[in-house]
Amino acid sequence: MYDVIIIGSGIMGVTAARMLSMYNLNIAVLEKKYDIGEGSSKGNSGILAAGFHPRAGSLKGISAVQGNEMYHDICKNLDVPVNYIGSLMVAFGNVSVEKIHEKYKKGIGNGTPGLKIISGDEARLMEPLLSEKVTQALYAPTTAIVDVFKLVLHNAQLAIQNKVEFFMNTEVVNIEKQHEYFHISTNNNDFYSRFVINTAGESADIIEQYFKPCELKIIPRRGQYFIFEKQNPCLLNHVLYQAHETNEGGCLIAPTIDGNLIAGPTSEDVPSYKNVNTTKQNLDKIEKVAKKIIPTLDMSKVITSFAGIRANIKNIDKEHKDFIIRRSVPRMVSALGIKNPGITSAPYLCQLIVRKLVEDGLQLEIKKSASPILKKQRNFFSCSKEEQRVLLLQDNDYAKVICRCEKVTLGDIKRVLNEPLPPVSLDGIKKRLRVGMGTCQGGFCTPELLEILSKEWHVPVNTICKSTTGSEVVRGIVK
Repeated sequence: MYDVIIIGSGIMGVTAARMLSMYNLNIAVLEKKYDIGEGSSKGNSGILAAGFHPRAGSLKGISAVQGNEMYHDICKNLDVPVNYIGSLMVAFGNVSVEKIHEKYKKGIGNGTPGLKIISGDEARLMEPLLSEKVTQALYAPTTAIVDVFKLVLHNAQLAIQNKVEFFMNTEVVNIEKQHEYFHISTNNNDFYSRFVINTAGESADIIEQYFKPCELKIIPRRGQYFIFEKQNPCLLNHVLYQAHETNEGGCLIAPTIDGNLIAGPTSEDVPSYKNVNTTKQNLDKIEKVAKKIIPTLDMSKVITSFAGIRANIKNIDKEHKDFIIRRSVPRMVSALGIKNPGITSAPYLCQLIVRKLVEDGLQLEIKKSASPILKKQRNFFSCSKEEQRVLLLQDNDYAKVICRCEKVTLGDIKRVLNEPLPPVSLDGIKKRLRVGMGTCQGGFCTPELLEILSKEWHVPVNTICKSTTGSEVVRGIVK
């Protein structure tokens, strides 16, 4: 019997788990996939929004502004890289000028601090590569870039540090309310809990339907991106948005926290949440818009493309749709339609969820043994020279570099294999250490990494998967 069971381990689920881990509660997180953050949380821009995009006064807008501010302390406590570099939404003509003035009003209505409309010349002083055709721009100083993978992982690891339990590959197949508790059936075991938090992302509406018909039509919506190789110095200083005038879309181009550039996303309805393929047509659209903003952008520096899927409410028009945090039945709260800026909004939204559970009788007693600070475990090349000397004396594996592009050592790999929520696949290693995310995209390090994992996991190399079961990398052994 648990006090609280959280369904789903995306940014919403792990944030709720971290928050509740500070109290004397027995908590479990159920995740149907092989790893945390495998839904929309891993396929996004890595940007903390300032809050001027959503409708003024909406939950989406207010939660973005409040969540953005909350991340100052959260990222410090969780040792997550974040940089408040600011953003420019640029306009090229009369229609887009009107749009940035509309965004300004929305931002003011949501409480976005520091918003300012500037001229094209002022914008080019801030971003010298910006197109000469830009006439005005909306400047938002609180826009930030963040390491999303570390944000999800470190939220979860702090929750585990404070005794929250995580169950991977555990899919909910039925929920029944029995007197004062919920009986949750999964593909593995039965679980019992007094309270339930439904942050299942793409499946949140399905989970809610065990208790009430869902009037919302929630469908998968895909966003495609380009990733450019690291350039020193980085070409851009800010996140750049376009206030579009035609159907070309409003994609962005921005530096990432790791020093790459990212351009995208598109926005397209797709039949399934499994449709994470990229298409030439939409990547061409991204290139067109990115070059409109930065005419000298060198597309030969692209090292990969990818797509993410978010849960989009379809039967409400864009201007009026909003994030939905609601009580599905007493003692169960669901989060529905949480797409962009969901990463930014998560802390504020999870506070609302906890508040609703308290209204339904959840008692919050501070756990004296709990800590809001995660014990830091940094990669070898992120440490100081003195820290590196200590690590080398402790373990010579830190002297062997496996991933040259991202500077990851054998010692780093062995460390994460023994951390809470260890990776179980190549993609799991990639999310935790960036192995294979560099210029060569794993071309040099993957064969050696497979041998390391085979040895550490005591399994044949042809059983190691890229992601989940069925994605084995090696088809067979020839000698």
